[in-house]
Amino acid sequence: MSFVSTGFVLFFLLTAVVYYAVPQKFKWIVLLCSGYIFYALNNVKALVFIIASTLISYLAARKFSSIAAVCQEKRSATEDKAERKEIRNHYDKIKKRYATFGVIACFAILAILKYTNFVVININSLFKTNISLFNFILPLGISFYTFQVVSYMLDVYNGKYEAEKNLFHYALYVSWFPSILQGPISRYDELRPQFFETEHHFSLENTQFAMQRILWGFLKKLVIADRATEVVTYIFGNYEKLPWYITLVGLLFYSIELYADFSGGMDVVIGVSELMGIKLTENFRQPFFSQSIGEFWRRWHITLGTWMKDYVFYPYNLSDFTNKMGKLLSKINKTAGKLIPACIGNLLVFFIVGVWHGAEWHFIIYGLYNGLLIVLGILFKPLFEKLITLFHIQVESKVWKAFRMLRTFILINIGWAFDDVTDLHMSFSMLKQLFSFNNGALISNWKFDTFSQLTLYTVGLFTFILLIISIVKEKGVDVRLAISKLALPLRWAIYLALILSVPFFQAANMVGFIYAQF
Repeated sequence: MSFVSTGFVLFFLLTAVVYYAVPQKFKWIVLLCSGYIFYALNNVKALVFIIASTLISYLAARKFSSIAAVCQEKRSATEDKAERKEIRNHYDKIKKRYATFGVIACFAILAILKYTNFVVININSLFKTNISLFNFILPLGISFYTFQVVSYMLDVYNGKYEAEKNLFHYALYVSWFPSILQGPISRYDELRPQFFETEHHFSLENTQFAMQRILWGFLKKLVIADRATEVVTYIFGNYEKLPWYITLVGLLFYSIELYADFSGGMDVVIGVSELMGIKLTENFRQPFFSQSIGEFWRRWHITLGTWMKDYVFYPYNLSDFTNKMGKLLSKINKTAGKLIPACIGNLLVFFIVGVWHGAEWHFIIYGLYNGLLIVLGILFKPLFEKLITLFHIQVESKVWKAFRMLRTFILINIGWAFDDVTDLHMSFSMLKQLFSFNNGALISNWKFDTFSQLTLYTVGLFTFILLIISIVKEKGVDVRLAISKLALPLRWAIYLALILSVPFFQAANMVGFIYAQF
């Protein structure tokens, strides 16, 4: 069930009606049931996997709590410091074994379903074997809910909060239907108080804000993203016959498509959640205004970046192995001792990001490409600072900031050549075509045979509107709040324009959300 389908609109509106009709103590039950009904409507067979991940992580976390309680009881029974330390070390080892099992088990479900065929294909290629591919079900949103349950286990393991005793309360966190398909990747301590401790009453103002966000998401997806898809599909499918600047246009339109698709989906998710009084973490913050690759990834898919930082980068950086490596390198060169472990950590994070995006080599190269750019930025930072001083560059000037934004935007767009492609051969072939500046005569092959010029004008117009709104938001303006304070005729003129733009300008063919397959 797509987030922009009539069925989904009816589903979340019916859920909202029932939600506000029942007493407060039953509201969470409505949300839990709606999550499982929604998931079953998408693929009832896939329910077994989300239930398995829920049970494994729930039981593992409960075990952590029981082990911690036994440890505390035994440590309280003695005043000998050495004995207390020995007791703690003993139970920490037991707890660590359960944590390792829980994390591996949840990731194993994801890995088997999503990556087995990738491994088989590569084995067949390397060893000239003919192993048959498996016909596994790939549950919708499995990457998102797997990261959520793993974060929950690790948070409980590290003592950030107590394990949830009520299995069904925890199941609601895992199956929260607006975010289950494409995020954001929420933390349990963020959602639990909103589900079970905060009273939610119907609010006309809250409903108005939520519907604005949902409609804005629909417009981004159905008008901008789906129309941009028509252009991208044509150019990427015929790039070898087209001049380099048309390939560049394809990459630019893919930027528009991907951002409008993913951020539009987030708008719908956050808007539907707001309708129920649930505030989710923002997942985008005007990423194309970034002045570096690192900043881009702090603004794009924010919850994934935060997850990687908290559960991959920091644990790696603080590990005994990394500390030993840093000390060893510091004996040779102090700067190397500080920078190299951080560089390896960034490459590790972006390797995982690439794997997370999909079971294809081009996704892995896509991740490593971004990681390498960040590593180069770290390594060459002293040189850049010297050059800035040498040429007396005013780093706070608008010209310099605009230059850095443009540079980052270009590097990000080059990276897209490893994202929306079929394989690595296509990635490198497209890049070769992109830098073949002598093939301009191929423009004669450019035809509007799969989309109309109206599509180009429509995408251009609404992308310009999106840009203006992004600039306003970048300046710290709450757009929805600002609209709500306008005079009634002007406010409703904006609402009607938003409502009517979707059916009037939407693409002829509706395309599924890109990240729903994750």
